[in-house]
Amino acid sequence: MTKSFLGSKLWTVVGLIAVGGLLRVAIDWRLLGRSLTYPDRPITSADWYQPQRKVAGIGPQAPPLAKAETTEIPPEALQTALEFAEAQNSVALLVMHRDRLVVEQYWQGHQAADLVNSMSMVKTLLALLIGVAIDEGQIGSLQDPIGSYLPEWANDPRGDITIADLLYMQSGLRNDDRTNTLRSDLVKLYGGSDVQKLALGIPLEGKPGEAFDYNNVNSQLLSLVLERATGESFGDYLSSRLWQPLGAGDGFLWLDRPGGHAKPFCCFFATAPDWVRLGQMLLHEGQVGETQVISSEWIEQMRRESPLEPTFGLHVWLKARTAAYPQVNYASSAPFAAPDTFYLDGRHHQRVYVIPSEELVIVRIGEDPPAWNDSVIVNAIVEGLRDRQEN
Repeated sequence: MTKSFLGSKLWTVVGLIAVGGLLRVAIDWRLLGRSLTYPDRPITSADWYQPQRKVAGIGPQAPPLAKAETTEIPPEALQTALEFAEAQNSVALLVMHRDRLVVEQYWQGHQAADLVNSMSMVKTLLALLIGVAIDEGQIGSLQDPIGSYLPEWANDPRGDITIADLLYMQSGLRNDDRTNTLRSDLVKLYGGSDVQKLALGIPLEGKPGEAFDYNNVNSQLLSLVLERATGESFGDYLSSRLWQPLGAGDGFLWLDRPGGHAKPFCCFFATAPDWVRLGQMLLHEGQVGETQVISSEWIEQMRRESPLEPTFGLHVWLKARTAAYPQVNYASSAPFAAPDTFYLDGRHHQRVYVIPSEELVIVRIGEDPPAWNDSVIVNAIVEGLRDRQEN
């Protein structure tokens, strides 16, 4: 969502009246109310998102992360990272090196225990759970047609879309991602009252597997496939298969309506330290302590480039999005200094960077930044480490 959903709220409604007339369309009063009251700080205004469903962790809060007494990262590199993060409207920056926290900085009154909206970072959690369902035999393979799991599409051309097509963002489904009208698919998916009905109603506009197109509907459908295959809600499956094994504290999902559906394309709320825990698990190829939470083979599969977009894997990002990659939104002035960097990406630049070669996990949480650049924090720390090692 952009400020057209949360900013010019009155003009959105006026525009809707002008183009169609409220009297001639079915009114989703929940969507209308959410558009008028959407918070100016959508990442940190967790209480606004109602109704909520708890995703149980090991308790209300997880224990503190282990902290380092010293670090090899030069202080000037850390200072560069901190200054950039603060200037970019961040509320949290955490850096984990060799399994020890070397930076934990909060701004704007934010605290370690505060829950924040991950936005699209939850998409990577969804992909991890697809791997679990495959390992458990509840989903056959990436090449399964989704019509096998969605009877509504069993005799529909959309049923031939594969799970891989959804994960790689190449489904061919309509991608109406306008944010300046309540009529758009994305705005209705985000703020409306029935995400399942909406997602199942999206038409096919292209041939699956032929074009990369980052479409939030793909992720919502993928979560529906997961629920149908496992017989469990997304929140329950997330809790038992991932969130509790991580040792994370309780989080919550935003539902479309009371007793309704979660939105695993956008909206899972957790603390910044718990996102570090997730990054640590990825760094250790799916392992937490002595427990293999996610198979290393699945994480390796997730990190393989899409056949159509080299910056993207299975719902995870693989390269800095520079001008060299015209299909994706520009977010970096330079490639990552460590080519093995991969990361979770949420709107307004929520980030979990994982850098295996340097044993690093970096988490940035914050509101909409004025001039984001993915290369600044990551490269300052990686290059600082390498300079220290060479000298």
